[in-house]
Amino acid sequence: MITILTSHNHIWSAESVVVDIIKEYQTTGQVVISLNNEGPCCDAVGLYALLDKICLAFDINKSDIKIITCNFEEQHPEYQIEKLPQSWVKTAYISSKGFGYNKKSFYKKKNVLKNIFGCLYNIPSWNRLSLIAYIKNHTNRPNLLACNGTWVADQHNSYYLNPVTDFSPAEIYNIVNLIEEGIYPLPNHPGNKPSAKENTQVLEYYNDFFIDIVAETYTNGLTFFITEKTIRPIYALTPFILFAAQGFLSTLKSDYGFKTFDQYWDESYDVYQNYERIQKIYKVIDYIDNKSDSELVSMYNDMLDILEHNYNRLQEINDKK
Repeated sequence: MITILTSHNHIWSAESVVVDIIKEYQTTGQVVISLNNEGPCCDAVGLYALLDKICLAFDINKSDIKIITCNFEEQHPEYQIEKLPQSWVKTAYISSKGFGYNKKSFYKKKNVLKNIFGCLYNIPSWNRLSLIAYIKNHTNRPNLLACNGTWVADQHNSYYLNPVTDFSPAEIYNIVNLIEEGIYPLPNHPGNKPSAKENTQVLEYYNDFFIDIVAETYTNGLTFFITEKTIRPIYALTPFILFAAQGFLSTLKSDYGFKTFDQYWDESYDVYQNYERIQKIYKVIDYIDNKSDSELVSMYNDMLDILEHNYNRLQEINDKK
């Protein structure tokens, strides 16, 4: 079996992957590819294009190649696709409980006006940098903005700006300025590629801001893959705005029974992806930022039933597993 590591919109060490695939086929007559319990869109990260070239060059039957993924939506007419459960749902839930947090830790405990938006990011992807830059430059209240970017080559959280020019060239000036000014790192977070426990350690800050601006791991192409980034606000009874793949909110509701926040702000951004989606989210950020302090507090109090429902639903899902 070959394990392939992916990140947002590309395959890490693609040249080595090609060599491993050819060697695997020559040795065993088949190829089994694990996506490391993650769920990218194989088309969006370029895996299908890579496999097509290898199969053509080495006369390999596509049916001899199996891809093991956690992408809820993955499908292909020729390559074998094996789908695994969404492992992060349970992993993040157990890890959160392991820190001693429960519903009482967060229910009615939020300091709504201390910070309005929370952006708690590790890898500095184009969309996360765009969101931090926009909130920093266009909102009037304090926010909790953090990202673990580094200039260390080949680290998972290194600044890799090619996708900025691919997906949001209009943001390059704002992002470069943001990086030059410096971005506050996540406290008590190691950066690079953290463990599940380290990913949920930031729950200690969730009572210090109102709305989590979630930026999921895989946002391009046809994919549905939940990570701890979406589970954290649900566990911490925190409302969220989700930068994810097209239809992500819809699937959260229809397949998992969670409720979202379309009665408080416009969630039509869910029918878009990439830069169109982020532009729609900017409008939601502006709308919320223009609310008065009393309106924001009233909004939070009014949505407590939704937040409690989502926490209880997450508990039900994990109790059944």
